[in-house]
Amino acid sequence: MKNSTKVMMAKIMAMALIVSMASAFAACKKKSNVPTKEAFLNEHINDPDPHGMKNLDFDREALIKAWGEPDVGGSYGSSSGWKCGEKFILVGYDPDDSNKINEMYISYTQELVYLFSNASLHYVCTRKDGVTDEHNCIMIEDSHLDEQTRKSLKQGTILQIEFDGYFLDTYPGQISTIYSVKTIGQVDDSEIPALQEQEKYIRENYTGEQ
Repeated sequence: MKNSTKVMMAKIMAMALIVSMASAFAACKKKSNVPTKEAFLNEHINDPDPHGMKNLDFDREALIKAWGEPDVGGSYGSSSGWKCGEKFILVGYDPDDSNKINEMYISYTQELVYLFSNASLHYVCTRKDGVTDEHNCIMIEDSHLDEQTRKSLKQGTILQIEFDGYFLDTYPGQISTIYSVKTIGQVDDSEIPALQEQEKYIRENYTGEQ
């Protein structure tokens, strides 16, 4: 009986050692599978569907060990982001398992043209490929602008933002989460009359001003 008990205990200890080694190997593998921020950005910067990166073989714990604590939080408690150059690598977590990554994607770049300010809101319109759409208006909260950007604002100032790619369904529109804002130029003087007309329309219909 004693020998059989010793054999059984040896088997149990051997199995426990195997399980422990397998867990350690899996944890090491998860960490080693995390690419550098630069490698991830270079690989996925031109993806047609940035929100489609969901087949990942590492988790939140491994990501933080490799990249450090996130630089920014998202609009929800289950998201965060790391700055890499001018861009941000954004991560969404499973609401039922905060260690599981649901998606990773790269921040979107959007050009905006400044119209006017009202209290703590700045009204802007979108711009793409050098063409301003003065009818597609968005509100940006003053807290997103640093002092230098705020001082540079005048009607027609072109801003460039990095954001999470989501617009809220309002008019004027709002952006879900903005990560950075900077001034990159000024529209041609020929565009100013159309901007002035849009400012007048918004003031009369949305801010209560005349």
